[in-house]
Amino acid sequence: DLSELKADVKKLHSLLLRYSPRHKWLQVSNLPKEVYQHLACYVPKIYCLGPNLNPQNEDLLAPLLLQSPLEWYLCGEEPSVGLAKLEQNNQPSQLCGHVFKVGEPTYSCRYNCAADPTCVLCMQCFLGSVHKEHRYRMTTSGGGGFCDCGDTEAWKKGPYCQKHEPNISDSSQKDPLANLSDEMIARTYNVFSIILKYAVDMLTWEKEDELPEGLEPPARGDTYYCMLFNDEVHTYEQVIYTLQKAVNCTQKEAVSFATTVDRDGRKSVRFGDFQFCEQAKSVIVRNTSRQTKPLRVQVMHSSVVAHQCFALKALTWLGQIIRYSDALRRILCQVGLQRGPEGENSSLVDTLMLCDSKMWKGARNVYHQLFMSSLLMDTKYKKLFAIQFAKNYERLQNDYVKDDHDREFSVTDLSVQMFTVPSLARMLITEENLMTTIIRTFMDHLRHRDLQGHFQFERYTAQQAFKFRRVQSLIGDLKYVLISRPTEWTDQLREKYLESFDAFLELLKCMQGMDPVVRQVGQHIEMEPEWEAAFTLQMKLTHIISMMQEWCANVCSQYAFFLVNDSQIQKEPSGHVQSCAGASMMDPNHFLMIMLSRFELYHIFSSADCRKRCSRENANKDVVQQNNTLIEEMLHLVIMIVGERYTAGVGQVECSDEIRREIVHQLCIRSMAHSELVKALPENENKETGMERVIDSVASFKKPGVTGRGLYKLRPECAKMFNLYFHHYSRADQSKAEEAQRKIKRQNGEDSAPGEAPANTPSILALLETLQNAPHLEVHKDMIRWILKTVANIKTMRECTASAPPSDSSGHSQEETVRDKDKAERKRKAEMARLRREKIMAQMSEMQRHFINENKELFQQSLEELDPSTSSTLEHSPSSCDCTLVCVGPRRWRAGGSERRQVVTCILCQEEQEIRTDGKAMVLAAFVQRSTVMSKNRKRPPHNPDKYDPLFMHPDLSFGTHTGSCGHIMHSHCWQRYFEAVQAKEQRRQQRLRVHTSYNVENGEFLCPLCECLSNTVIPLLPLTKIMFVCVCCSSEQPDLSQWLNITSLQMKALLSAHRKAKAADADGVDDMDGVNDCPPPDGFKLDYTPKNPYSSTIKEMLTTFGTASYKVGLKVHPNEQDPRVPIMCWGSCAYTIQSIERLLVDEEKPLFGSLPCRQDDCLSSLTRFGSACWTVSSHATVQNHFIRLLAALVPDPRVENTPCILDIDMFHLLVSLVLSHPAVFSLDSSGLSADTAQLHFLHLVTVAHIVQILLTSVAEEVRMEQESGGAEREEEEKVCMFYNTLRMHLGSGLREVNSGWHLWRCVKAGILPYLRAAAMFFHYLNGAPAPPELHSLQLHVSHLSNDLLILVASRCPKSEGDKSRAPTLCLVCGAMLCSQSYCCQTELEGEDVGACTAHTFACGAGVGIFLRVRESQVLFLAGKTKGCFYAPPYLDDYGETDQGLRRGNPLHLCQERYRKIQKLWRQHSITEEIGHAQEANQTLVGIDWQHL
Repeated sequence: DLSELKADVKKLHSLLLRYSPRHKWLQVSNLPKEVYQHLACYVPKIYCLGPNLNPQNEDLLAPLLLQSPLEWYLCGEEPSVGLAKLEQNNQPSQLCGHVFKVGEPTYSCRYNCAADPTCVLCMQCFLGSVHKEHRYRMTTSGGGGFCDCGDTEAWKKGPYCQKHEPNISDSSQKDPLANLSDEMIARTYNVFSIILKYAVDMLTWEKEDELPEGLEPPARGDTYYCMLFNDEVHTYEQVIYTLQKAVNCTQKEAVSFATTVDRDGRKSVRFGDFQFCEQAKSVIVRNTSRQTKPLRVQVMHSSVVAHQCFALKALTWLGQIIRYSDALRRILCQVGLQRGPEGENSSLVDTLMLCDSKMWKGARNVYHQLFMSSLLMDTKYKKLFAIQFAKNYERLQNDYVKDDHDREFSVTDLSVQMFTVPSLARMLITEENLMTTIIRTFMDHLRHRDLQGHFQFERYTAQQAFKFRRVQSLIGDLKYVLISRPTEWTDQLREKYLESFDAFLELLKCMQGMDPVVRQVGQHIEMEPEWEAAFTLQMKLTHIISMMQEWCANVCSQYAFFLVNDSQIQKEPSGHVQSCAGASMMDPNHFLMIMLSRFELYHIFSSADCRKRCSRENANKDVVQQNNTLIEEMLHLVIMIVGERYTAGVGQVECSDEIRREIVHQLCIRSMAHSELVKALPENENKETGMERVIDSVASFKKPGVTGRGLYKLRPECAKMFNLYFHHYSRADQSKAEEAQRKIKRQNGEDSAPGEAPANTPSILALLETLQNAPHLEVHKDMIRWILKTVANIKTMRECTASAPPSDSSGHSQEETVRDKDKAERKRKAEMARLRREKIMAQMSEMQRHFINENKELFQQSLEELDPSTSSTLEHSPSSCDCTLVCVGPRRWRAGGSERRQVVTCILCQEEQEIRTDGKAMVLAAFVQRSTVMSKNRKRPPHNPDKYDPLFMHPDLSFGTHTGSCGHIMHSHCWQRYFEAVQAKEQRRQQRLRVHTSYNVENGEFLCPLCECLSNTVIPLLPLTKIMFVCVCCSSEQPDLSQWLNITSLQMKALLSAHRKAKAADADGVDDMDGVNDCPPPDGFKLDYTPKNPYSSTIKEMLTTFGTASYKVGLKVHPNEQDPRVPIMCWGSCAYTIQSIERLLVDEEKPLFGSLPCRQDDCLSSLTRFGSACWTVSSHATVQNHFIRLLAALVPDPRVENTPCILDIDMFHLLVSLVLSHPAVFSLDSSGLSADTAQLHFLHLVTVAHIVQILLTSVAEEVRMEQESGGAEREEEEKVCMFYNTLRMHLGSGLREVNSGWHLWRCVKAGILPYLRAAAMFFHYLNGAPAPPELHSLQLHVSHLSNDLLILVASRCPKSEGDKSRAPTLCLVCGAMLCSQSYCCQTELEGEDVGACTAHTFACGAGVGIFLRVRESQVLFLAGKTKGCFYAPPYLDDYGETDQGLRRGNPLHLCQERYRKIQKLWRQHSITEEIGHAQEANQTLVGIDWQHL
């Protein structure tokens, strides 16, 4: 069918070119009929031809067969030419109108430039606007809004960016339609009318097996789709399980279906005849209707589905066409809003809005975006659309409440685009009575009332609670309308507002006394009353009440009202003003009576008899305590009302003074971070506190370090503003602030004093003096005079007390005498304690001398061993012999007796043990892990573990094995008992709890008994290698490199011949080896000699244990002690660990020696010595064979096969493997050759090979200019040139000719340095030679991460055709952007479905990963499938704080120090250890399904 269709397409295309639609459709009398016939013919041939949709073919054929004829008719010529003319003649709109996608970054200005907090800019407009230099807020869009750039009503300042700045010369706004001809307007009107009506009809079509008139296909087949629709009730797991049963698909297919349904709103899950699809529908309905309403499923004819698919494409096409010209946009708006013959609500726009809740998610998104790019981008039609929206507001909200889709997918979400425009909001209030409509619609949904008409939420069912959460969106719409207060009031606006105000008072009346919670006595309450709904409603309306008050204050002063409620005083700034105003305007006695009545204390103060009854000893203690508490609360409130005067309207203060005082009193409690301070301060309706304007005048900011947060600390001079009865203090805050201020004043030697009144406000005494002669206070004149007289008497007494120095001096002298006595007593006690300590120390010293005298022989032996060690202390002095600093070769530094002797203590049994080859084994707890930290090629696929030969490491170090240790030492038998106990404990644990630990015993994991560091094996501690010769041999006694190579070559030939002979003997079972060349061994080389293993049985066991662990973890295979790759993995782990630590020291700019922690130093020492001994527990022939192959990579041997290219070998791994495998060959040699000589020759050979590598790979780029170097390096440059020319001579024309040695010498120095540093560390730990102090690191390399976090936010899902990514996650190792925690990007790993991050860790980090969850502003550590933890992100705001979830919206920038800390954890291979510590500290992390992230 597809091939026939393509042939049909070609024929039709040629036909279209020959017979243009201009000639056909321009001449017909009934254009809608012709277009419908065309669509009826070709839409079913393009869309929905089989079970799987084919977007590629649809995108290819639909523009050609369906859209192209429409564009031909619209333009009257070739569409590309006609549309280009339209775009050229168009005057671009000053409105940006960029529609935000979910997760896209948005920016809003916090400098009071916006008319309301909903005004936002896209990133491009923001970067080109003046607001970039202001304080701004960054957030991620929830989708559905658009950029407000260019909208003058949305901005008080800076409405335009550079791109949308209006042209001053063309200030006159012409009608866009004037640029089009009448014929063009008519054709456009016809096309838009037909296509928009077709799309609306199809998207709102409810019949499943029929099509609208005129769209019936010529040939109708029996093909149907079982279409599954999305809802927000059923979970992913329920849908996946149901689909597997209903359509018999795999879990992967079911996951794909569920993901598409969730994203697009619907998905076909079965294709076939009607009966086949109906069967699937019945199974889905039956399986999902047991507990909730069933999933919505429809069996739809394929032609209906095809036309609905094209209807969506048609709406998208309309949105694209109108971008070419504003005139086309206007025509589309006219078509959409034109009333039909039915009258009210008959326009196409009305039809779409009223059927919104019946459509699926994908259809809603498409037509919402068309509305935003058309109706909301034109001022005239935005007003008309707003009127229609307001007319249908109640019905739209009812549909939304009954629906279960999120608000972002509802047409009601467009309210913010209209209600926040001041001119539109006034017009809608005046003409459509919008505020009253919103309030009454809200009240209609809250129908549960008690007998008094109050709201009742107590018996809410789950469905009613869900409905209440959706109803709260109406409060948001009311807030949008109230955001901007009118500056000019018309009579009609005032009338409509007062009507809505009456409705709002009705709402408050229903809230007063709602859901009262009455104290229950005598019986336990099993179910706590429902309180959340009422509490939420009160909180949601808090700002609405304040905004309504401000409108009242604007409309006329007599409508100002007061809500006297003491609970509001604690939360709202306006509550205190109202209380003060009420108290000042009322009669004082009346006010006090109201207070007593409010606290139910009137009966206590009404008579003396009542006070006596309450104070009797036999009175009920609970009643007395309750009354005392109530009295204290009342007095506290009275003090606040009378004493707190730093409020606009009470004291003569400005708004900034109020904010400053708020900040002072919060910082009086403790120093606070910026986020804590913002949370503690009262906010306005725009979520702003105004703190930034005044904070610097009252507080100083202390920046954070690598951890912690920045803190604001109160300036000392502002402490005098402290008032204990501050009206925003809770009781806890009051107590903390009082204690903190007393402590500070005690430290400063100050007296506690009450806070001061505002400087510009008259004191209470001054006010009383002015009021004592006021005629309206004649009744209180005696009281006022008594108060003034009493205050004057107190003032006189204080002055007399202050002017009496004799009594004060005598008092001071008495106090000083007491202090002197105390001081003398403390001094006497200290002296007695000192004498007691001296006596004890003398006794201990005598006991030590006595013990030494009894054990003279033992101590004499120890002193003799310690004597030579004093020479090692001279290694840093200039007089020290140079040979002591040589770590490799015959003249290397050799350890004396004390250096070789090492005594350690077991952390489990606390017994001391000397480390000896024939003694008990001592082990280090260690953790072996696969690593890609050093990888230079993360795209290299992992090796097949069964067939992989790891003998030669590739230079890209794509995979390695790292060994780390916490440094804690145990006896091997102590560790074995401990590990067996851990295993037994895990076996006793219940099966359901076994996985809930930070370690997996089945993988050999355990926690270090001392530090609880994650470990999975142990490294045996071994002494330094023994001295091969008693005296230091001169270099002349040992062969030079060429001689040594000849000797070694003969040894290798003999050894290789012997191995082949033995192999052939094993294969044939006979000793006749005539076919094998027999090479005689050189003198002193004993092929039949079997060296004696010097190690004890326990050490050999531990050697095998650690070797097997390295093999098992490094290759991800089952343990096998006999595998020939075991020693190779041990050598590789040693080399890789040294390389990674060397790179870590370079990055941290630390010296090569002396800066490592003890744990790493002990680990490297043990690991290197283990590497030199592991051959003793392996097959000697196997290790010897490895050595032959390794040496053949440097000295080619034709008898050795599969030798890699020199460019494919990491030379440091080769050096380590050669040195550590050589003892297996050297043990057969008794000719007097030194092992140290062999090590030196290995170093020389491998170093030269590495230089060859560098030269072969360092001349790809041209040397642009001749570089001059000093005479010190001229000789080296010439030698490098000579060496390079020698290579060219052997390699021919493969190398470019180089005239200058400067570039080559620079490359050699840079390339050889890491290798030499690693080699120095290796031989230092292998031979125990001390290091010279001159070895320091030279450079620092830090990976780059985006400085602005929001640049990373707008990430697309890689598997959903460019759709949004709900949880964009950045890999901090390789920089890949992933779609985490989403079914769409799940992959199968080892037979299990895992999330994108988990799968990426195995491809990028060998099972370990570091990720930045961008929208959560959170770092994620993962190790394997079951372990993970969250970590503080490296992004901080200007106040040194992270913003998890981007809730505060402050701009976040990269903190290099914190990023380097994360990098250090990665380079130290400490991610798994960090996860273990985090999971041990927080058990909730263990239960998270990390594999789904």
